[in-house]
Amino acid sequence: MIKVNRHNHFIWLTVALVGMLIAGALTSEFPERFTFSILQYSNIALLLLALVDIREDRPWRTGLLILIGIMALASIARDVTEYPYLEYVYLFLRLAFFVSAAWLVGRRVLLTGHVDINIITGSVALYLIIGLIWATIYTLLVQLSPEAITGLEAGDWSDILSAMTYFSFVTLTTLGYGDISPVSPIARVLVILEAVTGMFYFAIVVASLVGSARSGKSTR
Repeated sequence: MIKVNRHNHFIWLTVALVGMLIAGALTSEFPERFTFSILQYSNIALLLLALVDIREDRPWRTGLLILIGIMALASIARDVTEYPYLEYVYLFLRLAFFVSAAWLVGRRVLLTGHVDINIITGSVALYLIIGLIWATIYTLLVQLSPEAITGLEAGDWSDILSAMTYFSFVTLTTLGYGDISPVSPIARVLVILEAVTGMFYFAIVVASLVGSARSGKSTR
């Protein structure tokens, strides 16, 4: 069995994030609530596995593990009680988790002075996390203001999240297919900010990896 450690934890995190994207697509194909719950809890377990061995930044790790636990409790409470406001609680917890994870991963990936396959994979994980952050923001926006973005079918946030994830990565990569479009001023501002973030991310990561590689060679 392959053990999660500081030499491969970003690889596991990337696998968990890709699994989350695939699970989100599957919930659109199989919209039954039971299927959604199983996939959601599987995502939480994968993220827990990926983060459990991050020994650096222990306060951050502890905070993220607590946050994952609260997300699991909120999911259970929502499934049991079907209280509508728990949807917003879960989405805000999800947003807080991804923002915290982005900060933690970014500190380990950018300007580390060392480059290996784990660090390179970590930069991919960070990019996926950024896309998921914006997807969660768009989902919250649509829940609060359904007319903010056009091209969506009305439904529960779990049905919208997959479309918002697609829209987020299309915006982040500046592809701009146009099948889903921002309408309200706040939605358009968010789209502009995400597009700028995506453009600068590649420049920052390339500069960071090249600089770290050169720094590593100069110290040999």
